[in-house]
Amino acid sequence: MIKRPYYLFKCFIYLAPLIIMIFVISGCGQDVEDPISSDDSKSSLFSIAGAIPWSDPVDDMDKGSIDSLKNRAIKIGLILEADDLIDPFYGAELAMFEINREGGAVVYPIKPPGKGIFPENPINGNGIIGGFLGYPIALVIRDNKNDPALSEEAALDLIDKNGVVAIIGPGYSSSAMKVAQVAQRAGVPMVTTTATSPDVTSAGNYVFMAAFTDTFQGQVMARFAIESLKAQTAAIMTQEGDPYTEGLSTFFENGFKSLGGNIVSKQTFNQGDTDFTSQLEAIAEVAPEVIFMPGFTPEVPLAIKQARTIPQKNSSGISATFLGGDGWVSPDLVALGGSEIEGSYYTTFFSTNTTDANARDFIKSYQSFIGASPTPEAAMGYDALKLVATAIRRAGVVDKEAIRDQLAATSGYLGATYIQNYDANRHPIKNAVIMKIQNGRSQFYKQIEP
Repeated sequence: MIKRPYYLFKCFIYLAPLIIMIFVISGCGQDVEDPISSDDSKSSLFSIAGAIPWSDPVDDMDKGSIDSLKNRAIKIGLILEADDLIDPFYGAELAMFEINREGGAVVYPIKPPGKGIFPENPINGNGIIGGFLGYPIALVIRDNKNDPALSEEAALDLIDKNGVVAIIGPGYSSSAMKVAQVAQRAGVPMVTTTATSPDVTSAGNYVFMAAFTDTFQGQVMARFAIESLKAQTAAIMTQEGDPYTEGLSTFFENGFKSLGGNIVSKQTFNQGDTDFTSQLEAIAEVAPEVIFMPGFTPEVPLAIKQARTIPQKNSSGISATFLGGDGWVSPDLVALGGSEIEGSYYTTFFSTNTTDANARDFIKSYQSFIGASPTPEAAMGYDALKLVATAIRRAGVVDKEAIRDQLAATSGYLGATYIQNYDANRHPIKNAVIMKIQNGRSQFYKQIEP
């Protein structure tokens, strides 16, 4: 998964339980200035392509009114792995800006932030707070530190102390399962961001997913191996003790065998391993056409690089094509894998090469807002919050049961990605993207329909 610096994020986490409102874009602790209403207030930062047109700014609200809006905000919790997987935060914050702006805006001048909240891409512009059913949406953010136990504590804190009406996130399935149990017991709707284990929703009918399931992506990659790569034999390398990789390996195996393929070797490794010699030598003996390895960086690229040095019959190295899942998404994948990882494929949620009109609007908005192209994880953060907001809008009331019912009734959702509908298990019926590592980078290869 993508890892990004999170010192910019710590000010949010450690000021808990302060609500993260959209006018803090210039950085934590900055004083809010008086409202302004001039045309100059409509900064290019908020000329977001594809978003709902800007309404006239309100210029007569004093700080007391703003404080009142803050106190009456519709609070939605966001749980994420800030050190490992911060991108859903960026996507969710963009969604919050767009949602709040839709109901009208109070505009505030923002001082040039210097390093600001996004140090790689300093942004000058305006902070806004808008209306949604007469109230602003506010995110209450918790860092679970990639710990399932802390995820459970965060969910309890959000529900019991902060009164959130819904939760989005977290990103990893093991943590999402813990949060799901808390949300279900409390009757609070939850939409995960990048979690993909189908077991996440087994907690009950208040739990939904924004990303596709491992069942789907495992079947997608199995069919791709059989039909597109014409492979009939496959080996599997699984990270032991990890629910994500173990589940995805099983779904690939079942799909591959059901299509007539043969699994010739199954190997395991541990997180943190750097030597895969014994597993790869066993695989070399049976010379499979593809190797499915649904793990993470750094283990995946290191194993692939090492595979090309393990001799097999008629070859100086294992020549099989490596395949993976969304866990491969990392800026370090290609750098660590080198030329040996060329020609590998993996599934993911989203690509900036999409031709879908709504997705293109999201990409333009994100680039304007953040100053960089969106990642698949950012797309899931955006969609998770938009799904909740859309459900609230359709319900017409901030009621947890009504929000849950409207999430279940989702049909034809158009955001960063497209969701046809939710099935009986509250898994989204949606597309998957296959990426190919070619010419030293990950490139869009094809989109798979549900």
